[in-house]
Amino acid sequence: MADQPTDVAFVLVDLVGDHRAFPDDAAQDLHRLLGHRLASPPTGVMRYDRLQLLLRMLLNAAVVPTFDEYEARRRADGSDAPAASTLINAYGHWLTACDAATRFLGKTSAQVAHTHRHARTYVPYVPREVIDAITRFHDRFGTWPTKWEYNEWGRLERQAARHTGAPDPRIPSMGQVAKAFGTYDRAVQLADDAAAAPARTSSPARCDPSTILDLRRARVHRGQV
Repeated sequence: MADQPTDVAFVLVDLVGDHRAFPDDAAQDLHRLLGHRLASPPTGVMRYDRLQLLLRMLLNAAVVPTFDEYEARRRADGSDAPAASTLINAYGHWLTACDAATRFLGKTSAQVAHTHRHARTYVPYVPREVIDAITRFHDRFGTWPTKWEYNEWGRLERQAARHTGAPDPRIPSMGQVAKAFGTYDRAVQLADDAAAAPARTSSPARCDPSTILDLRRARVHRGQV
């Protein structure tokens, strides 16, 4: 039914064919407009093209990629995908761009068959795992996460893992953080203190300072700092 011409379309055809009702120059303008509209890909297709590299990385690793990982993959593939900084400017935050990519998860053919893999016996979190999760974000993205960033990162990683059949990541919820430490800010402070302790003699590679700055600018854009 959607492929059938509408009454409005028939009226337009009659008008265009009637030179008294539709002058030649107006008819030519309409033809140009319709030709441009039909030649332009739908918005959803354009959005998918812009995010497909990010989506592939989410599906391959079942984790949220860092800026540097995305840029390295983009260069290695010779991809014309937009730069990480471009996605941040377009979506306001790197994690928001990742969230936009996950909206295409249900439209890919990579989804695994449903199993009970994620319905295992629940293993309660211990306080150390809260610190570990917050520190893991810091080690990957080079900055301590805000409450929104921590929540969004955990949600995206769980979503990617479940879609690909990977084990659920051990990222405690905000309720579990509060249960262990009272407040999220206190948990971040303890993670920061632990990272600065002399016993921690080595640290994982951090993001390039310019990409860390992009994330902080995005926070300002979102009013998070």
